Amino acid sequence: MRIKQNGCDRRKRRRHRAVWLPLLLLVLALCEACSSYSLVENPAAQGSDAPEGPKVDLQFWHTYSDVESKVFETRILPIFEREHPNIVVHAVRQNYTSQLNDNIVAAIADDKQPDVMRMDIIWVPQFARSGALTDLTEMNDFADYENRFTGSLIQTNRYNDHYYGIPLDATTMVPIYNQSLLREAGLSAPPSTFDELIAASRRLKAKDAGLYGISVCCSSTWGMLPYFRTLGGELLSPSLNKASGYLDSPASVEAMKKLKGWFDEGLMSPTVVGGEPGGWDGLFNRKILMIDEAHWFFTSNENTNNGPLLNDMVTGLFPSDVREGTSVIGGENLVLFRGSRHPEEAWAFMKFMVSEPVQEMMAETGLIPSIKDFDRAKLQPVYRIYVEQLQHAEPRPPVPQWDEVDDVFSRMVTRIFVGEKPAAEAMRESALQIDSILASR
Repeated sequence: MRIKQNGCDRRKRRRHRAVWLPLLLLVLALCEACSSYSLVENPAAQGSDAPEGPKVDLQFWHTYSDVESKVFETRILPIFEREHPNIVVHAVRQNYTSQLNDNIVAAIADDKQPDVMRMDIIWVPQFARSGALTDLTEMNDFADYENRFTGSLIQTNRYNDHYYGIPLDATTMVPIYNQSLLREAGLSAPPSTFDELIAASRRLKAKDAGLYGISVCCSSTWGMLPYFRTLGGELLSPSLNKASGYLDSPASVEAMKKLKGWFDEGLMSPTVVGGEPGGWDGLFNRKILMIDEAHWFFTSNENTNNGPLLNDMVTGLFPSDVREGTSVIGGENLVLFRGSRHPEEAWAFMKFMVSEPVQEMMAETGLIPSIKDFDRAKLQPVYRIYVEQLQHAEPRPPVPQWDEVDDVFSRMVTRIFVGEKPAAEAMRESALQIDSILASR
């Protein structure tokens, strides 16, 4: 009987289990579903001072290279979005071509401009004049950032005494010498004055008529302004509204005559008017003593057949003459478009991009930091001279019609160098042309 009773009990328990076990599983499933649902929009925000707010989407246009884009997208952007969980940055890479300026104009016309853009410094005055950019002096804390940048970099964002951007990365040119030729000319270090450089060039020229002391990339302001300004020349008035009385002043004419004399003497290579040998080839082949070039000279050549020859190159600061040696500023600025629906969030992103940790990470790609307190020891040794030269660099005049002004200047230099017109006459005519261009503001 006991066995039968036990068997009967087991059957009863099985019948009971068959009833309550599905009910228990159903209750557990419902509880689990309830536990994944919350009236709080973001459960992770519970206990914090404030719940996460609505997302803000920012459009950021840039012209970073492949290497620069990878660092920005995989290392920098995630940090920003962790620090600003309510802001999502959509980075759109643009190809830096002659068409890009037109594309920006078209986007503005269609109200499809980005919130923020990494823009070539020479374009800032153009878009500031059109009303497309936000005057950053309207930002409450802009004064805290105005003096954070190296040398005259902030001035590349100036238009009508207001600032329409902040410097993101910078470049300039420094003299690069063939060290073997430097020693052959009797110098143990780069010359500090043009008198030294020209004397060394003449000594080399006496030994080899096919050798040049200086190679200037071109007749444009990017190539010629460092020499023209250092020798005492002026392009525009301080108010940037005219060239007459400045470009054609006695000091400017004298500076141009000196440059023309070096060219006629064969101390300056034909590269300035499109001739040969090219600057890089001439330097590597020991036919040119000095070129002035940006930092990409080293990044472009380090993994090529010319890589080993870089060991024979030495850099210095720009030689001085009438003035302390000065170079031209290049690079990119961050601008905030006036059409942005989220200007405060866009400004927060811009400030983040010029913080030292971000500048340091982008410097690993070969970009030169814009902030003046950046620790140069964190840069590759070959780039440190560029940061120092930026202390003695000046912007091309920030006028909206810069491309037209540059074209007039370039044609003027070519006409003078090839002997089409005397310096004084060509400079007087060009000054009047530039006056007319600037009057169209």
